[in-house]
Amino acid sequence: MITFTKKKLLAIAAAAFMISGCSSNEGANQATADQTQETVRIGYPNILSVAPAIIAEKQKLMEEQGIKAEFYQFANGPDLNKALSSGKLDIAYTGIPVVVNWAAKGADISVIAKVGDGEFGLISKEDSSITQASDLKSKKIGFLGRGTGSDILVRGFMLPEAQLDETSVSLMEMKMPNMESAITKGTIDAALLGEPFVTFAELRGLKVVQKIPDPAVVVVAHNEFVKEHGDAVEKFMQGHQASIDYINEKPTEAAAVLAEAFKVPEIEADGKTWTPAEVMEQALAKQKYEAGFSDDDFSFYQQIADANYQLKLIDKPFEIKSVFNLKWMK
Repeated sequence: MITFTKKKLLAIAAAAFMISGCSSNEGANQATADQTQETVRIGYPNILSVAPAIIAEKQKLMEEQGIKAEFYQFANGPDLNKALSSGKLDIAYTGIPVVVNWAAKGADISVIAKVGDGEFGLISKEDSSITQASDLKSKKIGFLGRGTGSDILVRGFMLPEAQLDETSVSLMEMKMPNMESAITKGTIDAALLGEPFVTFAELRGLKVVQKIPDPAVVVVAHNEFVKEHGDAVEKFMQGHQASIDYINEKPTEAAAVLAEAFKVPEIEADGKTWTPAEVMEQALAKQKYEAGFSDDDFSFYQQIADANYQLKLIDKPFEIKSVFNLKWMK
């Protein structure tokens, strides 16, 4: 039986008081920190091109920089930019085509960082007669809808390069996760997909007819937020870079996080079973993530802006550099 003297009891009581006091102080300090953290509302579409946003959300990388991040997922770029332009979001990960459309219409937004480069793929059945873009004449093609990055790639680049136009094909709007099954069921003949859906389709036996550079994903901010919350923007940029570093330095770990986020299935192909993480690692290897811009980037972005005008998505030519705010780039 253990016995305690009065002296020991006093010592224990004192220690308990000190621990309790420390816990109370730590709790109060944490509560104060939570109250002083600025909240940043961040939106992104459901494609692998915006992996840094997803990694930042799942790994709490923005919170590590001292801001409280609220993430919102959108089905496409136009809906996302509508939310940003109306002030329902502070920052968004989106493609240059949609940025051009909204900025040209007066949206008070600026591009503050790059996200990365990747590829879209024109997908069809393995036994399809479609072997190149020119074979799409009179065919049904799945895409995300008018005004999206997918739309610009199809109507602004792929079809003209194949000496076709939108009257030569039937464009069918649908969500990207549904395109593969639409091809296999014969609802459509081909579709333009982004990653990781290209990798899913390829592993399951569909063919990649052509690969096209993705529609230039960037980080966009509402100018009012940038003006009034410069410190939060600075911390966001640190979190954005931390997320890019995480993907580039820990691709296996990043693939596991992203596989769960995209609900990647196990895939059996060529006598091998690919785990969700292995499938995602293949898709991730086709992407390149970086925050800084090059001269080639601006040249490509201007081509996209010109395509927007040619497709009558905007009323007049648009100077792409007018929508950039590079003061946050180190």
